[in-house]
Amino acid sequence: EDEPPLSVFVGDFLDHLTEQPGSCETDMEQFAETLSGRVTTDEALQELVDLIYQQATSVPKFRCRGACLCAYLSRHLTIRSQRGSFYDVLLQRCQADYWPRDQAAKGDKAARKRFHGCVFFLGELYLPLEIKGENRQVRRPVVIQVWLRVLLEALLSHPVDDNLICAVKLMKLTGPALEDAWKAQGMRDMEEVIQRIEDITLHAPGSVGVRQMLLKLVELRSRNWGRGPVTSASERSSTRCFYD
Repeated sequence: EDEPPLSVFVGDFLDHLTEQPGSCETDMEQFAETLSGRVTTDEALQELVDLIYQQATSVPKFRCRGACLCAYLSRHLTIRSQRGSFYDVLLQRCQADYWPRDQAAKGDKAARKRFHGCVFFLGELYLPLEIKGENRQVRRPVVIQVWLRVLLEALLSHPVDDNLICAVKLMKLTGPALEDAWKAQGMRDMEEVIQRIEDITLHAPGSVGVRQMLLKLVELRSRNWGRGPVTSASERSSTRCFYD
């Protein structure tokens, strides 16, 4: 029996993950094993990345699963192309939407909605994705950490309601992990972001509801993101869809 095209095989699996996320880990292992025999060219690797990225940025309930799938494939898919590994090609695809961030943040409603999907996916991707750095130390990728900071700036620089709502959701998702990482690097970026948000609540036009969301976010951060005194962001994120 002939194998279905890669687009059909991958699309069916992504739909399965979207509808039945509880059966994730075993399915990912089998999916990766099958891909190892099917994704053998640069074009096939690019197609695989594009298919996952498209679904993860456009289907909200797939975002977390999509990020976990990307994290799993980054560790277990050994295919390499002229453009690098699955992880390298994934970052290149994310970067294509990262560069025009200011234009997207001030675009029309449809452009902003698509931009927000990319922002949320990068936030989801930051939490489960861990790479080995120098001395084989495992850490979250600094490049995505940097991108998230710049994307926050783009959203807050164009403070229409949907951009601000996106910023609040991104901060609730990644704020604890970002703050821990910035503090470990001796950076005061979270203080700068919070100050920027406080200024927006005072001066920027916007709905009362969104202003209340911003103020509640500031309050949440003042309470250590609702964490107990011992809980770290890494411990918090480990309860999400993380697979080794």
